[in-house]
Amino acid sequence: MRAPLMLLVLSAAAAFAEPLEVAVLPAKIVPEQATTLMLEAGVLSDVADESQHLERGAVIAVLNRERTEQEREEMELQIARDSLSTKDEIRKLESQRSKVKFYLSLSDKERAYAQSPAAEDELPPTQESLRDIDERLSLHRRRLESLPRVKRNEFARTHDKLTLRMPFSGRLQYNVSLPEDRSTPFEFVPTPSLPFATVCDDSAFYITVSIARAELTQLPPERFSVSISLPEGKRLVGTYDHRRVEHGGNSDMLVYFFRLPKEEHETALSMLGTNAQARLVFDADPGTITVNKAELIMKPEAAECADWEELIARLYPHHHIVIVGERSIILREHP
Repeated sequence: MRAPLMLLVLSAAAAFAEPLEVAVLPAKIVPEQATTLMLEAGVLSDVADESQHLERGAVIAVLNRERTEQEREEMELQIARDSLSTKDEIRKLESQRSKVKFYLSLSDKERAYAQSPAAEDELPPTQESLRDIDERLSLHRRRLESLPRVKRNEFARTHDKLTLRMPFSGRLQYNVSLPEDRSTPFEFVPTPSLPFATVCDDSAFYITVSIARAELTQLPPERFSVSISLPEGKRLVGTYDHRRVEHGGNSDMLVYFFRLPKEEHETALSMLGTNAQARLVFDADPGTITVNKAELIMKPEAAECADWEELIARLYPHHHIVIVGERSIILREHP
């Protein structure tokens, strides 16, 4: 007799479980990854179009291009001057080496009649001097070879930071006001502590919510989804992707990430950084039922029970609570 009686009770107050709204939570929309870029004051040019997807390494903006090119020319001239000076030193040392080597090849008798090859600013004609000359020649030749590379690397370290590039493929958002006409260089004055631009990886966007209720965190996360209401009755709906613990303030938070479909990426991009309210929905498996809270509290037993657990135990003795939602409760039959 138990089964027919239970079917009668379920038909009056319960139905097979459908997706159930379990909470309304603060939410944010975030990209796959994001970073901010700072820029100092100067003349700005080559400003990228923020409406387009940009590949990794693409130029965002160039600061002081004309001055940089002038300094590059001065650097190349300095490399040329230093190279010529080093070549002169090499030629002098090679000439001195030939003289010393010739002098050392003479016999003692021949040396008595030979004039010493060493001038006032040169080393005396000895084997030790020959070794010193060889070492100096080696150093000068190495300097001649490395000089252009060293100078250009130093220049790059100083000036490459004046060219902002995309750290990864994605979209760009300027955080400062820029002139409408960016085709010609213009003076840029940064706002203190305000980044010049934000770069976000647009390969994926997520709705994120922090779930603190223990009974929710114990449920299969892949059965959750979230939605954010938009104007004109539209919604952004995200499906579960992953979760992780993040540090916030004085405590850790368990943050759930719900991936948005690709066709909603433009909408998601426009909502980055805004605060929203998301409806958290749980899609129970077919082995569960849903009971309406409003109907439950109308039962005579409700006045005698202290909480939902006690009331469900009275009305549905063969079921236990899976989750308590905003307006309904999902139940599962005891195994």
